[in-house]
This record gives sequence, C-alpha cells and structure tokens, in this order.
Amino acid sequence: MVSAGRDGGGEGGDRVIGEPEMEGDEGAPAAPGASPFADRPRSPLPAPLPGTDPGSAPGTAPRAEVLSGAGRPPRPARLKPLLLRLRDRPWAWAACAVVMTSAVWAGALAGTGYGRTSAPDLHGYHVGDGNPCTYLNLRPLTDHLGARAFGQMPPTIAHSDALDHVECRLTADSEDDGDGWTSTYTVAVTVDLHKKTDPSTEFDADGEVVGQHPHIPGTMFLVVDIPERTTHPRGLGDRANLVSSQFRQSLGVRHGGAVFTLTLTGTNEWDPAHGAEPDSDSRPPVIDTTGQTKDLVPAMRTLMAALSS
Repeated sequence: MVSAGRDGGGEGGDRVIGEPEMEGDEGAPAAPGASPFADRPRSPLPAPLPGTDPGSAPGTAPRAEVLSGAGRPPRPARLKPLLLRLRDRPWAWAACAVVMTSAVWAGALAGTGYGRTSAPDLHGYHVGDGNPCTYLNLRPLTDHLGARAFGQMPPTIAHSDALDHVECRLTADSEDDGDGWTSTYTVAVTVDLHKKTDPSTEFDADGEVVGQHPHIPGTMFLVVDIPERTTHPRGLGDRANLVSSQFRQSLGVRHGGAVFTLTLTGTNEWDPAHGAEPDSDSRPPVIDTTGQTKDLVPAMRTLMAALSS
C-alpha cells in the first residue's frame, strides 16, 4: 500500500491515507470497478441432487420435459356437468322423459301381468295312442247307418307342447240288397287340443262360412252347386257349428281349448260281379245323408265324453 499525505514539515502535520490501489496477477493495477475478491479461489458448488436439472439452482424441482407434438399425450376434454349439457340440448329432456315414461309403463304392465295369456282350459280332454273312431264312441250315429261291417283306418296322432292332434276314419258298409250296389258311409273325426293359444277366434270365423263345395272321400269328382246351411246347436261345448248339405253333414264343436269335428259322407259303388254297371241314373254315386243329420249331435256328445274320461 502506498500512503499519500501532506507533509507538515515533519512537525505535527496531519497525514491522510488514500484509497488502496489494486494490483493484478502480475502486479499491475486492477481495472477500475473490479471486485477486490476476484483473485481469490472459489469453492466448488455441491453436486446436483438426483432427479434435478444440473442447470437449475440446487433444491429446485426438475424441469418438465418438453415433448414433441407427435408424442404428446392428448389432453382430456373438460366435461360439462350433465345438467348443463341437457340445458344446452332441449331435445334431450324430451328423450329422457320418453324413456322414463316407457320404463314406468313397462314395469306397471309387468307387475299386473298385462299381455300374458293363460293356457286354454282343456276340460280334461286328452288324446292317447288309441283310435277314437270306434263303433261305441260314435253312437247313436253308427246304430242308424244300417251297416253290416265297420272298418277302421289307422289314426294319425301327433303330440307337442302346443297341440295334441288326432285324425281317424270309420267306414260302414251297408248290407247287400242283391242289386249289385254297395253303400259305404265314412265317418271322419278330428280332435285338436290347443294347450297354449285360444282357438275361439279362428273357430268362430270358420263357422260363418256358407256355400262350400265339399270333396266327397272316395270319389274322383267335386260336387258343385250344392247349397249348405249353417246352424249353431245349443248346449254343446262353448260353440257348435253344424254345416249341412244334401250329401255331407259336418259338426264342429269348441270347448275351451279343445276342438272336435265330426263329418259324415257316403258313396254308392257297383259290384262288378253283377256284370256291367247299369245306367248311372239308377243310383247316384253319392248318398243323401240328410236323414242322419239329427244323429250328429248325440254322437258328438258320446265322443267328447269318451275323450274326457
């Protein structure tokens, strides 16, 4: 350091100390404004903590890594509350109201059983594996046919979860009068037991059909222009339809889920053993069955009783 002062002649004069002058590394004066501690050695900084950015101040949180646009995860959209979204869409309120109303009605109908139909009452009728077309089951009709022999055809029987069905025929050959002609009556029976669906609508509609042209079993022609009349006998099941014509009598009965049909027809046949067939005018090929119409109702009662026991 260099002291500068005013020499008082050595006799009691004041001495003034000036500002120090800094020297550089090589003894040269330091530049004006330089730190007086610039030439002192610096202590090393502590190592950065794991997980921190070396370029940041110690103890600061690591900087988030900036991703490129391709790898940046999508930012979830901010969802509006449900009520605010419904407020912006008035039609949604109407849709919700319809859905809620339908759900309420569906629950109410399910609770009351609406739309479910009960199984029809079969009143104890059943269809077994036997043939219902017997002489006894069709009395008194079989008693009044004047037959010398009866013949049975194998029945058609079907069973299912929804329907039991049987169809059969009984033939009755009349006695030979010696004139070469043989009269044969055919009694056809069908029984349908409906276990799940009510047959009343279809049966009642069929009962109103008038003027059909029936096909006579055992013949090769169709009888036409034969008027038919439909009546409804009382006291037989829930409903009875009797369709009568000159050459065909048919009685249908519905009792609950059971439907019965009894049909009578007849034909005349020439026996070749008696020679050539005479003129067709001598005897018509079909039999007039109007005389047996009265026997169909009691015969149906007998049949229904036999199938319910």
